Amino acid sequence: MKERPSFTLWRITISEIMTSFLGTFLFFFIVFLINQVLLFAEDILSRGADLLSVVKLLFYSLPTILAITIPFSILAATLMTSSRQNSDNELLASSSLGIRPLWLYVPFLIIGLAISIGSFCFNEWSIPRAAQGFKNEYAELIKKSAKIELAPYSISKYGDKLLVTGGSEEGSSTSRLQDVLIIDQSGGYDSDTVIADDVGIEFSKDSLMAILSMNSLTELKRLNDASAGDFSVTMAKSAEIRIRIREPLMNYSSTAPSEMSLTILAKKIKEKERILDDRIKKKDFQKDTALDRLRLNYDLLAIETQQERSLKTKDSLTSLTLLQNDLISLTNKIKSLENQKINDTSLQIYRLEYEKKLVLPSACFFFALLALPLGIGSKRAGRAAGFGIALLLSVIYWALLFLGQTLGYRQNVNPVFSMWMPNLVMLLATISLWVVRKIKTGHFL
Repeated sequence: MKERPSFTLWRITISEIMTSFLGTFLFFFIVFLINQVLLFAEDILSRGADLLSVVKLLFYSLPTILAITIPFSILAATLMTSSRQNSDNELLASSSLGIRPLWLYVPFLIIGLAISIGSFCFNEWSIPRAAQGFKNEYAELIKKSAKIELAPYSISKYGDKLLVTGGSEEGSSTSRLQDVLIIDQSGGYDSDTVIADDVGIEFSKDSLMAILSMNSLTELKRLNDASAGDFSVTMAKSAEIRIRIREPLMNYSSTAPSEMSLTILAKKIKEKERILDDRIKKKDFQKDTALDRLRLNYDLLAIETQQERSLKTKDSLTSLTLLQNDLISLTNKIKSLENQKINDTSLQIYRLEYEKKLVLPSACFFFALLALPLGIGSKRAGRAAGFGIALLLSVIYWALLFLGQTLGYRQNVNPVFSMWMPNLVMLLATISLWVVRKIKTGHFL
């Protein structure tokens, strides 16, 4: 007789999973946090960031870290629980009491589904807000570091511009300096040079441009197509020069697809698809127009050929030559349009990121689905063995996720298949484990 287990058994299992989840969550969180720190530590520390700025940047990085940490923590927690139950023969005892395997699955599936939904909602709410906060804090850090570098009697480099400063005005801040020399190093040994009596510095809103306001300016500029040493001199009472501090980075200067909510990302994808469709339609229209002109010119060529044979005038011969040249030009244009591939690489990136926002939270459910058959089938049972298997599966899953992204981006594989491939592998592994157990033992448990 198959019986349903008491709620107490479910409560104990859920409690054990959540207790294991807290421990494994702390482990994976520290690992991914250290990885995040190493990623931008050099850039942040090189700008002389204070402790408060570092703490803020780490705080704004937390949602991205949690999005990865939670699924792997659920994998480890459920595997540790099922392995422990197997080592203590709890599953065998439940089976001997007539409890169906489906009922034993319920606590794992409830936890997996609940964490998946919770993780998705948390990611949707926190990641866009944290990304904006991170960019704002990083922009302030750039401003602070740039102001510190523009000090009296110093040499600073912004992009390919070299700034040599003199002293500061007495009784004023160091943001206004005297005797400034700016050398454009992109020109090699024969570089353009700017000299000014004093200069002040401001920054654009995106913190990518330094705006230098100068008085009593003299510019020595190399002449184009002139011999070495030939230059022009320009003088002005005041002027502004914009210097790019750094190249725009997607993570800091614009909103990356990973920083958008699912709704906004879907709108962006539709907009890019519409633009791509318009480009394809425009190409098809140009091709059809060229084909119509080609057919028309062939007809005109036939007529002109007959006239040239009958009249044999200079005008008819010239007209025939022009038609032939036009035919060659149209034929080349049609071939060029046929060979032209209209695509949008960014659209594929946006589609991949859209699927990834669904894949990572749903991985919690697929991991919980896999945990029970894998835990009861492990030869070396116990919580430690479960944790070790979880680490191995985490590496495999991460590799599959990276492979899916690479295939989707470089090989233009369908984003749905390439990004959902890791979860599909977990599902197939779950089914295979149950089938193998059924074949070997004649029953699931």
